[in-house]
Amino acid sequence: MLASAGDTAEEVLAKLHYDHARAAVPGEQPNPKRYRDLRQLYRTIGLLYEDPVIGRLAVTDLGNAVARWRPLLKPQNSLVLGRHAAQALAACQLRTPMREGRNYDEDVRVFPFAFIWRAMLALDFRISSDELNRAILKTRNQRDLDRAISAIREAREAEDISLLGDETVSEAAKNDRILVWMSWASFGWTLITDKRTSASGHYEIPPRNRRVLRDAASIVHRHWDFANEADYVRYISANAGLPKDLR
Repeated sequence: MLASAGDTAEEVLAKLHYDHARAAVPGEQPNPKRYRDLRQLYRTIGLLYEDPVIGRLAVTDLGNAVARWRPLLKPQNSLVLGRHAAQALAACQLRTPMREGRNYDEDVRVFPFAFIWRAMLALDFRISSDELNRAILKTRNQRDLDRAISAIREAREAEDISLLGDETVSEAAKNDRILVWMSWASFGWTLITDKRTSASGHYEIPPRNRRVLRDAASIVHRHWDFANEADYVRYISANAGLPKDLR
């Protein structure tokens, strides 16, 4: 995807890794939904968008930086990129001009990744799927988030998750939906440890990432109404604060 700047959706789809032997009709191309799913994945975190004028894929500065760094990243140097990724993610909004972000009420002022980080930083650097589902996902603004953090703290002390109220996402869909959001919030598990590999069964902020996320989460962004998807995604990328590529 990040190597496909200037391509149409059809051109990108033709290049995606795909097992043609498993196609419903021998030799057919992947379902277009495969492209749409990947586009949503990467545009949500400011890496790319479809140019509304020419209908072709455009890769942002952040997307180009990720493509350049991806082969070189190791645990020892991941924060070289992770610091910029966190600054970009902190500006992401729940209500956006994208199809999946248009249906939220006008009074929703949620910065989903910054909200997740603020909760984790206040709650011993960890959070569970149930706590996200029953408390954090219900927030509509910073005041709601503060209340949710207090409620989670009380539920932990009482060892009673039911004190947080009903689930936001059904039990059947919970893990898949929340896993996607946490993958975004962690920038592909660069910033946060996946609960599937953590000893506690919670999503955790490793010690080496706490300063980075605390700095990014402390930024108070204004909630903007963007004219279109391209403007929004370019704004997210610009917040990464990347140095100019002088190569």
